[in-house]
Amino acid sequence: MPLSWAEDKPLPPLDCVISPYQTVDLSSSVAGVLDKIYVEKSDFIAQGQVAASLEAGVEKSSVVLAKARADIQSEVEVSKVNKAFDQRRKERIDVLYEKKSVSFDTKDQAEREYNLSTWRLQQSLDLKNIRQLELRRAQEQLKQKTIRTPIDGYVLQVFKEAGEYVEDQPIMRIAQLDPLYVEAIVPIEFYGRIRAGMTAQVHPETNVQQPREAVVTVVDKVGDAASGTFAVRLNLPNPDYQLPAGLKCSMKFTESGAVASSAQQPSTSSVTALAK
Repeated sequence: MPLSWAEDKPLPPLDCVISPYQTVDLSSSVAGVLDKIYVEKSDFIAQGQVAASLEAGVEKSSVVLAKARADIQSEVEVSKVNKAFDQRRKERIDVLYEKKSVSFDTKDQAEREYNLSTWRLQQSLDLKNIRQLELRRAQEQLKQKTIRTPIDGYVLQVFKEAGEYVEDQPIMRIAQLDPLYVEAIVPIEFYGRIRAGMTAQVHPETNVQQPREAVVTVVDKVGDAASGTFAVRLNLPNPDYQLPAGLKCSMKFTESGAVASSAQQPSTSSVTALAK
């Protein structure tokens, strides 16, 4: 039966579930022994904040050594002095050679010394650049020992304690609760009536009398044949974090949302094709 027969039916209230927008199992990119855990269960943690750190005595010493090597300037200064001296000597011999006072061999040797000193200076500068890169590498290796959260969220669970060895196991689980993620299962007969950008009033089970507005972000392109339904995902702003995740809810699409979708709904032929 084509889906178009439901075009005139109002969108019914739907059961839904409120979940965290995303849940992250935070782990370390390198293996090591946990030095400190900076948060506990139910703590809020901001994006980029340090959540845990690994023992990093070796890496800290490597940074100190690499910085000391990178700060060495004596090699460059010695090379500059030698180049300046060889340049002046070459210029003097060039003048004497023009006056036929020195042999070509003496002039050639002076040019050779000047060229060698030029390349020795370049070699010193190249080594200094390499040491700067080694310092940067040591600093990055040290940064790997500090574990930061990629999202704003609340700590759901801490799996490890200080002193434990970690490799590829998660250290803690963090949930992002702003926005929240609302999922509803819709009868397939209403496919094509709901589109991204539509708004709905969500009634959480904890406070049915105070609905919140959510916006459709995803409409599944594949339905479930066994149940005759398809899923819809909405974003529910939660800037004050007053609404917890893990709730049942009911939702009703607003009239403005339904009108907006009707102007964009697919033709009868395309809807019928989806139903086949």
